[in-house]
Amino acid sequence: MSYSVGFSLPGDLASIQKKLASIPDDAWTPAYDADRQVRPGAFVAEVTGLFDLTSWPTGMRLIVRKERPHPGAQLRITDIEGMRITAFVTNTARGQLADLELRHRRRARAEDRIRAAKDTGLTNLPLHDFAQNEIWCALVALAADLVAWMQTRALTGHEARRWEPKRLRLRLLSHPGTARPHRPPPAAAPGRHRALHRPRPTGPRRARPAGRASRDSSAGLTPASSIPATAAMTGPWNRRPSERPRPNRHTHMPASRRRGARTPRRPSE
Repeated sequence: MSYSVGFSLPGDLASIQKKLASIPDDAWTPAYDADRQVRPGAFVAEVTGLFDLTSWPTGMRLIVRKERPHPGAQLRITDIEGMRITAFVTNTARGQLADLELRHRRRARAEDRIRAAKDTGLTNLPLHDFAQNEIWCALVALAADLVAWMQTRALTGHEARRWEPKRLRLRLLSHPGTARPHRPPPAAAPGRHRALHRPRPTGPRRARPAGRASRDSSAGLTPASSIPATAAMTGPWNRRPSERPRPNRHTHMPASRRRGARTPRRPSE
């Protein structure tokens, strides 16, 4: 198994700058861009023997890249003579330094997969228990793997190979639920043919039969004279009970006595 990971140069800034300055000019190899063409102003070199890597695994190679920052980039105190220094380690023994460095920079595809996994459901853990969220993460990983393999194997040569999960859901994954079969229904069983979301006909409407009354005409409406009046419907079954008038500032209502209170007697004349 081979690896290629970023690496921080060991030591302090002064010692690192001194060791990098001791690299001869002919040891620097031009670096490649994304199209495997020589990138102007970018160089790579192997500095495995300049740093102490005894505590690291055997066979690890240390490769550094220097490049002048692009216009507008913020300069760092670790830049050497205006050149940005980055380093990575790998255990690959074969291949040119420029090819190994290009392979390392292409590892950004992993960041794209992480972003796609977050859009698939890894952003939040919706469940309460740890075991339930563990199952949720396993389902998200399975869905991300299926999408990645589908884009790699089935969408080769199509722009959908680089689509994000949201666009895939809207344009591809949800399409079979709304598609219509292209073949006509069989003549033997026309009633069994079903089409999902069949579009409405756009041609002229058919004329109504002559004997069928229109919904908008007044022929089918009940005449107003046949509707019984409200007074005719009144009776003992439709009579509201009498209501007690409510007291207000215009009506005089006797004050109610408390329960158990005695009525005062009038004084005798």
